[in-house]
Amino acid sequence: MAQDVVALEQLKTFSGLIHRQPLFINDELDVAGYHISFFDQNGEKLDDDSAVPDFVQHLPEIILDINHNPNALLSIPHSWQQALLALPKISASLTLDININSLPSSQHNGAIRYAKRLNTSANGHDHQTLLIDLALDNLQQLSESDIRAWRQHHDILCAINVNDIEQYHYCKSHRLDLLEGIFYTKPDKHAGQPLHPSTQTLMSLLVRLQEEDVETEDLTDIINQDISLSYKLLRLINSAFFGLPKKVESTKQAILMLGLNKIKTWASLLCLSGMDDKPNELRNVAMFRGRMCELLAKYYKGHSDMFFTVGLLSVLDAMLDSSLADIIEPLPLTAELKTALIDKQGPAGRALADTLSYEQADWETVSSSPIPKEILVRTYLESIQWAKQLTIQLQD
Repeated sequence: MAQDVVALEQLKTFSGLIHRQPLFINDELDVAGYHISFFDQNGEKLDDDSAVPDFVQHLPEIILDINHNPNALLSIPHSWQQALLALPKISASLTLDININSLPSSQHNGAIRYAKRLNTSANGHDHQTLLIDLALDNLQQLSESDIRAWRQHHDILCAINVNDIEQYHYCKSHRLDLLEGIFYTKPDKHAGQPLHPSTQTLMSLLVRLQEEDVETEDLTDIINQDISLSYKLLRLINSAFFGLPKKVESTKQAILMLGLNKIKTWASLLCLSGMDDKPNELRNVAMFRGRMCELLAKYYKGHSDMFFTVGLLSVLDAMLDSSLADIIEPLPLTAELKTALIDKQGPAGRALADTLSYEQADWETVSSSPIPKEILVRTYLESIQWAKQLTIQLQD
C-alpha cells in the first residue's frame, strides 16, 4: 500500500497532462472501465520513444487506486507499452491503444484505430477493440455496412469523443458496444420525462439546504425530516473517510462539530447521490468537481466550502435535463454562487472553469488559466482519487 502511495506521488510529478474518461456500456450506461491518456504539456500525443517514467512499473496498481473499476484502456507511448509488457505481474485488466490506422480506406482515415487487451496469462483471449474517434469522423459517414464489417473482425466497437447528446443517441441506436465522451454531463433534451417523485423530494431538500440564513436548529430539522438522508449523513461522518476521534450521535452534534457550511455541503452531496435515474458516474463527476474546485480555492483566495458547493451543483443541468441558468436562478443561492455557476465569473467561477476545461481535455483553455498546469494536473489526480474513496464510503 505504501508503495502505491509513493507511485501515485510520482504520477503527480509527470511533466505532461493526464486525462481520464469513463467507458460506458451502451445499453445500461454502467462503467466498463476507464480510458487513461497521457499527453505532453501542450496536450499533444507523446513520442513513441518517450523516456519511461518510474511510475510506469506501478501503473496497474495506480489504476486500481484511482479508478472505480479495474479495467483500463491506456493511450501511452510504445516505449511505455513495452515496459508494461515486461512486468512479471499485472494486477489490473489493461487494454492498450496501439494508435495505428487500421483501415486503408481514406473515408475513415485517422478516425479508426486498434486497441488490444494486454493478456496476463497464456490462455487469455486476445480481445480486439476498434476505436472510432468521432472528433475525427463525421457521424454521417458511419454506415450500417461499416459497422457490420467491423463487427466481423473485432470483439468490441468503442466510440470515443462522444461529446454531445445527438452523438450519444446515434451510437446507442447503432448499438456500439462502448461509449466514451462527455455526453453524460450535458442535459438531454430527448429525455422528456417528468422528475421521478423521489428526485423531486431530494431536489426540494437540496433547495432548502441552500438557504443562506439557516440556523443550527432549522438545518437539523431539514435533514431529520428525511430519515434516509440523516442516516446516510451520520454513517458518512462516522466513517473512516472522516476519521473523527469520537462517534457523532445526532445531526445536531454533527453540525456543532463540523459547522453549518460543512454539513450543508455533505447533505447536498448525499441528496445528489440519491438521484438514481442518472448514471452513477455523473455523481462521481459531482464529487470530483466539488473537490477540484475546493483544492483550487487557495490559489484563487476563496472560501473552500463555497468553491466545493459550486463544483457540486454544476452537475444539476445534466441531473435534471435542463439549462443550468433555469435551474439555478430560482434557488436561494448567493449572487456570488449564481454568478460562478452560470457565468463562470468571480474566483469560484474561474476555479469551476479550470475544472471543466481539464475534465473536458480542452487543453487550449487549460493553457490560458492563471494556475500552472502542474498544479492543475496534481489537483485533478487528487480529486479523482478522493472521489473514488468517497464513493466507497457512500456504497457501504
